[in-house]
Amino acid sequence: MSTPADHRSIVVGVDGTATALAAARWAGDLAARERVPLVLLGVAPALEHPLTAVALAETDLLPELRAAAQRKVEEAFAAVRGDQPQAEIQRIVEAGVAARKLIERSATARVVVLAAKLSDRFSTLLLGSTALVVANKATCPVAVWRGKTDHPLPDRRPVLVGVDGSPGSAAAIGEAFELASALDVGVLALHAWNDPDLLQWTPVPDAWTTLAQREKALLSERLAGWSEKYPDVAVTKVVQKSLPAQALLEHAEDAQMVLIGSRGHNRLTGLLVGSTSQNLLHHSTRPVVICREQ
Repeated sequence: MSTPADHRSIVVGVDGTATALAAARWAGDLAARERVPLVLLGVAPALEHPLTAVALAETDLLPELRAAAQRKVEEAFAAVRGDQPQAEIQRIVEAGVAARKLIERSATARVVVLAAKLSDRFSTLLLGSTALVVANKATCPVAVWRGKTDHPLPDRRPVLVGVDGSPGSAAAIGEAFELASALDVGVLALHAWNDPDLLQWTPVPDAWTTLAQREKALLSERLAGWSEKYPDVAVTKVVQKSLPAQALLEHAEDAQMVLIGSRGHNRLTGLLVGSTSQNLLHHSTRPVVICREQ
């Protein structure tokens, strides 16, 4: 059961890799700026079948796995503490499946952060990538961190958010403004439009102008009210005729992270992040934050 100290905390998965260590430092900086606790979660791998649990206990392997996970958490703690001497940091080690433990923590977390290993860039949902499983199942925003491990902390570049008409996109907009305010940077709001029906005919120039104006109006409508709520955040609006993933990957080169909504709508797709989100998770060189309608 969660405690009040867990509520709104930033939870980061720690596995001892250089990428996970960088993700922890990134999450620690964000937690300090937002004045919320940081939870460093280490998971000692253990299958949950009863016979397996008995075997681990009889061979004393579980204590060794816990000790190894604890060492990884302590390493991350030292790195984050070096960056953030005053931050509130909790160290937790549990036995189980990493993805499941992170998903459980997402119920009360502000955001869950985990690193994307190199192999995750080529994995699929069928292969059970931890990053993809957590992004699909978590109930809070999920930041899949990828970047330069030697310079992981946030910088002065804007936060990029993909804007469409979905509830997940609305959640991503709110998250983008909150993060940008905490980081003291701007928001780059991108709306990419590409109506397949338009590919069947070639409109006259005036028609393209009308369509572009319609899409600009849609973007302004989606952003309405957020500048009033966050007057300190400068907003740059971009409307582009392009596939959304292609446009977001292009503009991500000028941003420090990318935020996007999840597009699941039914019994099947409600369990899966949308194709644009998956494209970004596989190919973005920046942290990608997946947001769901709350």
